[in-house]
Parts: sequence; structure tokens; C-alpha cells
Amino acid sequence: MMVYILNVFQLWSLCEALLSDISQPVSFQAVKLGDRVSITCHIQHDAPRMRVWYKLTTGKRLQLVASTDTLYNLTIFKEPSQHFLVKAESFKSHLTISKTIQEDTGTYYCGVLTLNKCEFGQGTFLLIKGTNLISDAVIHQSESQTVQLADSVTLSCSVHSAQCAPEHTSITWMKNSENSAPEMIYSSGNENTCQMAESGEMICVYNLFIWNLTLDDAGTYYCAVTSCGHAMFGNGTTIKIHARVTKLHDISPAFIALMLSNIILGIATLLLAWAHWKNHRKDLKSIRSGVIYASVSSAPRISACRSPVKNSQDTVVYSDVRVCQRD
Repeated sequence: MMVYILNVFQLWSLCEALLSDISQPVSFQAVKLGDRVSITCHIQHDAPRMRVWYKLTTGKRLQLVASTDTLYNLTIFKEPSQHFLVKAESFKSHLTISKTIQEDTGTYYCGVLTLNKCEFGQGTFLLIKGTNLISDAVIHQSESQTVQLADSVTLSCSVHSAQCAPEHTSITWMKNSENSAPEMIYSSGNENTCQMAESGEMICVYNLFIWNLTLDDAGTYYCAVTSCGHAMFGNGTTIKIHARVTKLHDISPAFIALMLSNIILGIATLLLAWAHWKNHRKDLKSIRSGVIYASVSSAPRISACRSPVKNSQDTVVYSDVRVCQRD
């Protein structure tokens, strides 16, 4: 682990990682042992003359695979052989492996170099499948699952072997998803149980526990078994995560009653406020009209002096009052 950290530190301390200008469109490739495979790399601008390919191994070691000088069309490989081929042009740099071997498993990074920086792609993880190098060994992975957000899940990987003891067997979990580059998850601390079957073979089960799932945990998980110096891979378990939808029956009755009472109280408050506003508006309208109506009644009486009463069609009655002295 320390060697890996030092390698990464040395690389990125010399280079500024700019991932936007270099694209590795395929983040995960799985091929059979012995097949020919090409890892593509596209460059968005006319890149500098120096191109490089780095490989991050399953043991977390950073290795230089090849460097190309496009001016002289010269490619230098770390280990001279016909195993790797590089095709470098103005806007692309493709790495080809003529015949894959087990050691080719890893993440490959395409990069370009200048005097003051280097730029790398997001990486392509290459998985070599069908490499059953453990005699009579078989790997079974758990079925693909669809789970809810924040749930927990257990992935299992069972190894059936008749020749290699459990103490010489280890597991490495690897994850691939559409939203991120492939990553490796070490199995240290994961529970494993082994038992002898009636057929005489040893069956070991290795579990990977994932708690409080987030959307970033979605993807396909592969278990890589290393046993007695050899390795093989499972077929992968796909985890799909759906956001949890709260249903009505999941809500407590007390919460529902509280919500209903708050709604009723709010409606009642609005009605009272509306009625108060309506009455206040009516009073303001009456005051602004400037007319106060009052009825005056008097008992009929005989008077020597009586003023004439003027009537009109209006509802307002105008009258004169005179004071007279009786005889």
C-alpha cells in the first residue's frame, strides 16, 4: 500500500491531472484469456508530441507500459516485446494487447505530456475472464439484486476447490459502474466460512457487506479469487438501487391526525379572518357616506302655531320649529 501511495504521489506531483481533454470511452472491458484487445483513447485537441500509457495493477502498483514520441513516430515499451502495440495519431492513442495473459488485468490510463503538465483519461479496467487456473475450482456469485436506498446488502462469493487449502486463498472485490471508473475493494475483515463437502472438495464462502446504500453503490461487483498463486474471476453481481417511496400506510396515525387538525385549524382561521375583514369593510363604507338616518316620532298634539311641513319624494324630511306662547 505504501508503494502504491508513493507511486501515485510521484506521478501527480509532477503532473496536473486534467481529465476533460482526454476521453477513454470504455471504462470496463472483459475479454477471454488469449484474446486480442484494444483500449481506445481519444484526445480533443492536437496534443503534444509525448503520449504515455500507465497501468494500475490489481496489487495497486503503478507501471509505465509505453511512451510514444509522435514527432519521430517512436514508441518505447517498458519491456521490449510484441505483447503491446501502440497506435498514436493527432487525436487518438490506442493500446493493443496482442494476446492477453492473466497479468494484463488492471486499469489502463492514457496520458499526454508537456513541459509543465500532463493530462490523463479516466481509465479503462481490463478484466481477463475464463482463466480457471485453479484446478477443479469453481466460483459462484450471488444473484443480481434490486434494493432500496439506505438498505443493506450482502454479496457472496463461494469457491469450490479440491486442491488448495483455504489459508492459501484470498478474495478481492472489484466494482464497475457507469458513473465512475472501476475500483477495487479489498476483502480484509470480510467474513468467510469454509467446510468440507461429501465429495471431498473444500467450499469457502466469502461475503461482502454494504450498509446504508447510496446511489453511488450501484454497479456490478466481481470477486477475484487468488489461490495457490493462481487467479480466477466470478461472473459478477449487479446491484440496482431504487429511491424509497413513502407510502401512506408507512405514516403513523398520530402524524396523520396532527396534519388533519392543522389543516382544519388553518381553514377556520382563514374563514374568521375573512368574516372580520368583510364586517370592517362594511363599517368603513357607512362612515364614508356621511349620512346618518334617524327616525323622529311625536304624539299628535294641537298647537296654535304649527309650521308647514315640506315633503318631498326623498326619505329626508326637513322641518322648522317655532316657539309660540299659548293664550
